[in-house]
Amino acid sequence: MLHLREYKVSRVALTEREAGELGRLTRGSAARRDEPRIIQQILPSGEPGLYDVQPGPYVGRFTLGSLRTVDIASRFPFADLRELLQLATRPPVLLRDTAAAGSADRGLVDLIATAFARETERLVGFGLAKEYQARTFTRSPYPGSPDVTTHLAKYLGRPDRLVTKAKRLTQDIQLNQTIAAAHRVLLQQHYPDQALSARLRALSPCLASISQVADPQRLMQRRPTFIPSRYQKAYALALLVLAGQTVLPTAAGASGVTVLFNMTKVWETYVGHWLANQLPAGHRISAQHPVALTDDPQPMTAYADFVILDEQHKPVAVYDAKYRHWQAKPKADELYQLSTYARRLHVQRAALLYPGHEGQGSHVTVGDLWIATIGVPVLSSALAAAQTHGG
Repeated sequence: MLHLREYKVSRVALTEREAGELGRLTRGSAARRDEPRIIQQILPSGEPGLYDVQPGPYVGRFTLGSLRTVDIASRFPFADLRELLQLATRPPVLLRDTAAAGSADRGLVDLIATAFARETERLVGFGLAKEYQARTFTRSPYPGSPDVTTHLAKYLGRPDRLVTKAKRLTQDIQLNQTIAAAHRVLLQQHYPDQALSARLRALSPCLASISQVADPQRLMQRRPTFIPSRYQKAYALALLVLAGQTVLPTAAGASGVTVLFNMTKVWETYVGHWLANQLPAGHRISAQHPVALTDDPQPMTAYADFVILDEQHKPVAVYDAKYRHWQAKPKADELYQLSTYARRLHVQRAALLYPGHEGQGSHVTVGDLWIATIGVPVLSSALAAAQTHGG
């Protein structure tokens, strides 16, 4: 397995074919905007067979055509990944039987796969859910009642043919299809812990009767109205896997199932949940709030990450989520961007929110505008101590 860390340059040994594949991943896809630029750059190191590779903001795992697995870890040693995973899961998923992220060669995918295996094992032990579903029968015996519509569409009403419809109890339902789709994604990943691979393989016979959906993303769009309590954790993890699944650029020639999480988007979503818990009564959050940058009849528009609206729906504060290390003083471009948003929205409070720990905070003033830099507590205590000592 090839271990990388987001945005960090690593010198690694690659074949010419592998280097070519990673090189093509620096371009993304011009045809599809949702295909990511996974690798920021790859450069020859000057030594034969060694390359300097810098990933982008995507964390997860994918497989090259050489069947070599590439694992990209987060640059931040998050103290508790539950805090980040719960943004995509309701209720929060507890990862009690896992190692800390980044230790023992276990990354984000290993943590998710371990929790998924545990919750799915519980489901199988209790019994997969079943539902009555209408099925069409075109062969003898013909249970149920005649299906006139299908008969006309399929056989043009031929008198020598019969089509009936009847309800049958089945496990092949949307809930189980979602679990099975996520299982197939995780099953094809490489895990340093062979026991985890064995746990996932052992679940295959239990899900063999569940049909494979051609487009798993449609399962996320057609979520069931009721989810049994015993399914909630496994189903939430399955959605997390399917939501994080990203198709590699088609021209790259990369093979294998991909699980990649855009950590910039993950961080923005987490910050949104964190801010929601800080709101005064009667206030609400407007995510990706439009900000008119010019006063023309057709103004240029930007979008602020989060704007706080009061009871009269008037902006009172603006926040921007930054997925980088906290600094007491913001960068110039961050300061210009946020102060512009604040001026255009006519607010006096603004803040930049970074991954950090309890107590990290500072502020600068620009005229009557107060801009805070806040470290949202999600990092490990070891990192916090190192940063405090370094400061």
